[in-house]
Amino acid sequence: MRKRWLSEKMEDINDKVDQAAERLPPKRDSIRSVPDRDQRIIRIFPYFVGMCLAIWLIGFLYVGEFTFSKMIELLCLVFVSCFAILGVPCLIMMDRGVFNNWVMFGIAVVMTGFMWVSGIFLGKVYYAEAIYEMVSVFGVHLNDILQFVIGFGATLALVYFTSIGVLSVICAYMRQYIARVFLSMQSRAGTGERGKAEGFFMVPDIIDVKEVVLEPEMDQHVFHFSSAFSLWAYLFILGLLVSSYLFVNPLLISELGSYTMLAVTLMLSMFTPALVIPWMVVRTVGAKVRSDAPRDYYLWIGARRRLFTTFMALGVFMMMFVLSVYLGTNAFEIVMNYVSFLVPLFATTTMYAGLYVNNFETPVCEQVCEKFEEGKGRGVPRSDDLDR
Repeated sequence: MRKRWLSEKMEDINDKVDQAAERLPPKRDSIRSVPDRDQRIIRIFPYFVGMCLAIWLIGFLYVGEFTFSKMIELLCLVFVSCFAILGVPCLIMMDRGVFNNWVMFGIAVVMTGFMWVSGIFLGKVYYAEAIYEMVSVFGVHLNDILQFVIGFGATLALVYFTSIGVLSVICAYMRQYIARVFLSMQSRAGTGERGKAEGFFMVPDIIDVKEVVLEPEMDQHVFHFSSAFSLWAYLFILGLLVSSYLFVNPLLISELGSYTMLAVTLMLSMFTPALVIPWMVVRTVGAKVRSDAPRDYYLWIGARRRLFTTFMALGVFMMMFVLSVYLGTNAFEIVMNYVSFLVPLFATTTMYAGLYVNNFETPVCEQVCEKFEEGKGRGVPRSDDLDR
C-alpha cells in the first residue's frame, strides 16, 4: 500500500514537472551534440589531473605550512576549483536539456543560498571565512561586504560549474566505454567463459550467460523526476556513509580544522557521482543477461549490491558516534558539526541529480544503446580485442 502511494505521488510530481517543461524552451527535440566532444574530454583528462597535482604542489610549497591538515585542504580545494574551471568549456559543449541552462543556474543559486543561510543559522559561515583565508595568503584583505560577495560567487561557481565538469567527464567515459563492457560479456555468451565484467556485476556462478540485452527504461515523461530523485537519494546516502567515517571520527575531529573538513565535504561532491552514476547508467539502459534461468538477471542489481547498503551507513555512523562520546567529545557538538557538513552534501547532490537528468541521462542512454547494437550488428569482437 505504501509503495503504491509513493508511486502515485511520484507520478503526480512527474506530471507537474512535465507541465512546467512545456512552458519553457527548449523542447526535447532540440538536443544538440558536439562532434568529438567525448574524445576531447577523455584525451585531455589525464593532463588535467596532472595539472591539478602540479598546482597543488606549488600551492603547498607557497603556503609553507607543512601539515597534514593543510595538505588535504589544499588538495581538495585545488581539484574542486579546477573542475569548476573545466566546467566552463563543458557548459558550452553540453547537450541541451529539457529545461534551459538558466533554470539550472537558478537552482544552483538557490542551493548556494541554502548553504549560506544554514551556515549563518548554525553560526558557522565557513565559506566566507575560507575565502578570506585564501585571499589573505596573497596579502589581500577584504571588508565584510566584499567577503560576502566574493564568497557567495565562489561558492556558486563551485556548485554549478564543478557539477558540470564532473558530470561531463563521467558521462564522456560512460559513452565511450560502457558499451564495450557489455560487448565483452556478449563475446563470451554461450561459451561458459567468465571474465572480469561478470565478476564485477556479481553474475551468479550458476547462471550461464546466453545473451546480453539492453532494454532502456524509457517512459512518457519529458523530465524523469523519479530518476532524479533516485540519483539524489543514492548520492546522499553514499555521502552519508563516507561522512560517517570522516565527520564523526574523533581522531579527525581533533586533528583537522573546520576549513579542511569543508574542503573534504566539497571533494565528496566529486567522488560520489563517479561511484553512483555508472550504475544509474546501467539501470537506465536496462542491461541484463539472459540464460536458461526463468528470469533475466539485471546487471544493475549486482552493481548496487557491490556499492553499498543503507544499513552499513547507519552502522558506521552509530559506531563512530558512540566512540566519539566515549572518548569525551561533546555529543551536541558532534551533531551540529555533522549537520553543518551535510548541508553542502545536500546542495551538491541536488545539483548533480537535476543536471544529470536534464542534460545527460537521455543522450548517454541513447548513445550507449546505439554503440552496443552497432557492435552486435558487426559481429561481437573477441573480448581480448575489447580490452586493448
